[in-house]
Amino acid sequence: MRLFLLLLLIPSICLGQIKVDKAGDGWDLKIDSALTVIKQTDLQKYQLLDSVCQEVSFWISNFSSNELVGKTGRIYVSTKDVKLGINNLACVLIHESLHLYFLRKGVKMTPAEEENYCYRYELEFIEKLTNPEPWLKENALKHIQ
Repeated sequence: MRLFLLLLLIPSICLGQIKVDKAGDGWDLKIDSALTVIKQTDLQKYQLLDSVCQEVSFWISNFSSNELVGKTGRIYVSTKDVKLGINNLACVLIHESLHLYFLRKGVKMTPAEEENYCYRYELEFIEKLTNPEPWLKENALKHIQ
């Protein structure tokens, strides 16, 4: 019976994995570490991220972003954000996952309102981190209206 249940769960476990593009000098490993931080810090936020994002990619920019193609969500992590550490990457993934959630659900609001919600969501996560860099919280607070 246990084997049968395990076999039923394997496809959902495999399909739920977020694909991380290989780029830079071990950037994919940094994203994997950030995903682990998220999972260990706030399982509920990790589950939302996993439900809306199927791929993490990188782009040369000063800011991270996201894209919804059909029902497939993709988060683009900026080269600038990669350099700011694992906790920052975790915050980026959390923040962008809420944007993807709003996109998938068709939630309509002004860009300023949406950013406000996303930074509040990110701040909730930062407050659960064991040793967040102080500037992470300062940055989130600066963007909350």
